[in-house]
Amino acid sequence: MKKLERSLNLKSVIVISLSAMLGSGLFVLPGLVVTQTGPSIWFSYLIAALCVLPAAISKAELATAMPSSGGTYVYLERTFGPFFGTIAGIGLWLSLLLKSSFALIGLGAYLSYIAHVPLIETAIIISLVIMVINILGVSKVSKLLSVILFVMLASIGGLCLWAMVVRETSSTVVHETFFSNGLGGFFRSTATVFVAFAGVTKVAAIAEEVKNPGRNLPRGILISLFVATVVYCGVTFVLSKVIPLNELAGDIKPIITLGLKVGGENLGYFAAIIAIITMASVANAGVLAASRFPFAMARDQLLPPILGKLASSFLTPVWSIVISSLIVMASIVLLEVDSIAKFASTFMIIIYGLESVAVIVLRENRVQWYQPEYKTRFYPFVQIFGILTSLALLLYMGVIVVKALLVISIPGLLLYFIYGRPRVNRKGVVGIRAKRKDLTEVAPIIHHVENIDLTVGANVVVAFFGKQKASDMLVEIGVALSDRGNLEVVHLTEIPEQTDLDDIGDEPAYIRSLRRRVKAISDQFQTPITFEDIATHDMYKSIHEISLGLHCEWLVTSWQGRARDALTFHDPIGWLRDHLHCNVITFRDAGVRYIKKVMVIVRNHESDARVIDTADHFADVAGASLTVTKFVKKNDSDEIKDMYHKKISQICETCRSENRSINFLTGEKEVDAFVTASIEFDLLVFGAFPESGVKKLLHSEQDRLMAKAGCSVVALQLRSGSVS
Repeated sequence: MKKLERSLNLKSVIVISLSAMLGSGLFVLPGLVVTQTGPSIWFSYLIAALCVLPAAISKAELATAMPSSGGTYVYLERTFGPFFGTIAGIGLWLSLLLKSSFALIGLGAYLSYIAHVPLIETAIIISLVIMVINILGVSKVSKLLSVILFVMLASIGGLCLWAMVVRETSSTVVHETFFSNGLGGFFRSTATVFVAFAGVTKVAAIAEEVKNPGRNLPRGILISLFVATVVYCGVTFVLSKVIPLNELAGDIKPIITLGLKVGGENLGYFAAIIAIITMASVANAGVLAASRFPFAMARDQLLPPILGKLASSFLTPVWSIVISSLIVMASIVLLEVDSIAKFASTFMIIIYGLESVAVIVLRENRVQWYQPEYKTRFYPFVQIFGILTSLALLLYMGVIVVKALLVISIPGLLLYFIYGRPRVNRKGVVGIRAKRKDLTEVAPIIHHVENIDLTVGANVVVAFFGKQKASDMLVEIGVALSDRGNLEVVHLTEIPEQTDLDDIGDEPAYIRSLRRRVKAISDQFQTPITFEDIATHDMYKSIHEISLGLHCEWLVTSWQGRARDALTFHDPIGWLRDHLHCNVITFRDAGVRYIKKVMVIVRNHESDARVIDTADHFADVAGASLTVTKFVKKNDSDEIKDMYHKKISQICETCRSENRSINFLTGEKEVDAFVTASIEFDLLVFGAFPESGVKKLLHSEQDRLMAKAGCSVVALQLRSGSVS
């Protein structure tokens, strides 16, 4: 399959991003927004930039983890599934094209100052030229945009400086209230100017064409946002100081008005020429970025395949560019300028909020393939701020939100149900990690799981999820449980659903090392061990089918704990662990190599006997002593303690460990008492604590015990009725 060429460096990323922003938001929008907020127009741009910042940071992180064509569509489709991905992809496509249409309408307004030309026909001709330029290739576009951007910034900067030097005090409305229409009008104006910053994340849509995306994408996005904010705030501040607000209100060519105020007719002509060239480049950058959405969606089978084909001569998605250009032309003919700006801004605000949500979902679910080179600082507070500001701005926008959602979302809904749904069965991270009804019932017969021979069977399965520590100890625990029976060691590598399993390259070095060590353990303990490295789209389904297909009694895996940059303690197999049809052992290694003292916790639970039996088995294999530990309250009487002692003694009568004892602990908190006692032991064994969903998500007692114990820990999730 032909691929897009990586030809864009950091300078190109900044140029394309700025060129996509500094157009209609600068040359048209101020006259429309000033009617909503008055002299505080520049402050609206500043607050809008601050609201965009979390999305820009989130986009930078997402882009370095998924540097592929399609940008936000790819992130949302992989996170939330093809349903939301289709709606987001089509919505973003249309939003960016609306912004290009907005730029071309503004271009026409400025062009009418220079010459009497038909607006619609001229805009369509320019659209055709833009289409041809994009077909020729992105590197050629980047070189052209660099020149235009430099000329525009120098010209506008010089004009604004000149305006502030020669402006007349009498022309300034000094007594106008800063927030002319109150805070409500100010926040509505802030929401409206959101569209001006859409370009800051457009460049991620062409990430597949960026050199060294892990470095150049985040730097390019953040630098361009900073520069655009300075330019927007500076120019709108000058406009509000030099042009009387009653003249500026409703003016869709304010830069010409500024030129006339400062230098007369000649400077007005010059300002018009700069605006025309700049907005042509904005429309061009919009088509460039927007055309990559249908291209990426076609590759994911959500749109017809012709949109995902590259021209052999230019390596550009020709049909996607052509259709995008046709939509721009239709928007110019059919829509009003104000509606275009508001519709595009509304959908962008929604998407920006969802990008922050996507970062949280991918991080907290410990998705293996999500390995961004750039990570957000102050996570998750940046993302939470982005979500809250998006919601606040949408509330201030009012009814237009509903209209925009309907107009922009309906095409995506129709395309998904008519074309995409019959062709794809992907779930997205949310679908895979959610409660899975398809995995809660035992399948009658499973004939094949990946490349595992199910005819052999295995009493114990040791599962590795990516690179994990204490691999040897996990396998040795599996050996101890198997009693020289068959042991299956499985390494699972989770890859995005859009990646073909056949595209996986050679076996990584750490897998070869793990395979070698597993073979050594098999020879040392004279135990038959089979090792398989499996790449899978659905880790939950693979584990579920392996446990059923091999009819295993035990599944052994390591405890992950809370990641350094995570908010929750989410387990890699999370909810599924509680629904597997086998016993599950979760092991946390504390670096203890030789087990001589084993402590087992009983909690007056029906599973106590099986927990003690399992701990006794470990102690017997290791030749270690066994101490059965029970926490008692300070006010428990001697009679209660004697009852506990008698019950535990009866259970221990079948134990094989000769050196065993019973110990009672007391204190303020049960877990703290166990943690303190664990320092004297090499291995702590306990049955999983029954806890609510909220505690599991945040910081449960079991998590605290696993994390703080002074020795290695084994937590048992025992299935009802299973044999120990």
